[in-house]
Amino acid sequence: MATYLKHLIWILLLCSQFEGIAQYNDEDYSGSSDLLSVGVNAGVATFFGDLSKEADLSKYTNIKTGFGINIERRFGSFLGLQLNSLFGKLAYNEISRDVNYNRNFESTIFSLSANAIFNLDNDFIIKRKSPFAPFIGVGVGFTKFDSFGDLKDGKNNTYYYWQDGSIRDLDENDANATDANRIFRDYNYETRLSDSIANYGTIATTIPLTFGLKWKFNPNVQARIYATYHLSQTDWIDNVSENSNNDRFLYTGFALSYTFKRKDPNEISYKDVDMKALNNSDSDGDGIKDINDYCQGTPKNVQVNSNGCPNDGDKDGVPDYIDKEAASEVGAIVDEFGVTLSDEMISNRFVDYQDSIVEERIEVFSDASSIEELNQMESKIQERFENDKKNRVGIPENLIEADADKNGFISAQEISLAIDGFFEGTNDFSVQSIHALINYFFEQ
Repeated sequence: MATYLKHLIWILLLCSQFEGIAQYNDEDYSGSSDLLSVGVNAGVATFFGDLSKEADLSKYTNIKTGFGINIERRFGSFLGLQLNSLFGKLAYNEISRDVNYNRNFESTIFSLSANAIFNLDNDFIIKRKSPFAPFIGVGVGFTKFDSFGDLKDGKNNTYYYWQDGSIRDLDENDANATDANRIFRDYNYETRLSDSIANYGTIATTIPLTFGLKWKFNPNVQARIYATYHLSQTDWIDNVSENSNNDRFLYTGFALSYTFKRKDPNEISYKDVDMKALNNSDSDGDGIKDINDYCQGTPKNVQVNSNGCPNDGDKDGVPDYIDKEAASEVGAIVDEFGVTLSDEMISNRFVDYQDSIVEERIEVFSDASSIEELNQMESKIQERFENDKKNRVGIPENLIEADADKNGFISAQEISLAIDGFFEGTNDFSVQSIHALINYFFEQ
């Protein structure tokens, strides 16, 4: 048994060295979303007890098959809890010229245990994203056994073992031993075994000790190879109790498990999105797929380049289909229609821009503006005016006439009076000074 475990440990340690060769990428191997792992396993069981002589036992002697189901939940980076079941058989057959040591048994077993699993892929010993990771387990459970012996052949003849190594239908010391017929075992375990003195139970407490290796194919699916040494708290599985050592058995298995994960509420799901149709879509119909189109929404029948942008022959930033000057000079400043702007045109546009701002401010005081809007605006300006006494300059000389109440603040009402006076000819304001007065209202 020790040799067998030593070989297994060497194999697992060798596999774990692949950690540096393969690392997972963007998938979730952190375990933070793991909910429950469900697995199935199959393997072989080897019995160690009074009938077996461990020192002379080959690791392939008297093995029997088994299978099981396990459920596991991992808590944090290190510890997990596993519920494991095992269905199978145990057996042993003595072979000896000593007629007293040709005993045999076979037992169907069912084992159920709860195990603490210590995971070594915990980012301390081995990285969590390693594809290979050893684990250790220890637990407690019970094993139910039901032992039978192969004591008779198919014709109901009892086996008698003779010193010459043969099996006969009569005892070697029988008076009619010369008439004995040679028979052969059929390995059909037909006789339920029991002890003539001890009345033992067929359910025993078991302590399973596990060492194995996980092989993670992806965040959900993993394989395991492992060995579990079951320390039963009974010496009667083989129906023999010759010493104080309890019976044990080794189960070596291969398992496949699937991990169910809880849904991340922050994760965006693209499950219902037709990625193929999305990749091939061309919403503006310019012949360039949307995924490669730098200029979405190009008008129909407009010639585009390989990036989906309208052609611009003179490189002035204005597409050919709206460019009214198809061959502007390199570096020229153009308007929205691709026409070159002279210095005078640029200057006029700047003046027009300033005038448009003034006109927008005058509109605030037009008949279309509500008294409530003007009052709200004046309230904010006056609050700023009161809070900035230190930096206050005072009303310009050419505008001081508008300060009807002589309080140093131009109100909206006073601007309205100034505009009315301008039209009635009762003050000295001009169009320019009215504009200046309105500008000052916003700036005071």
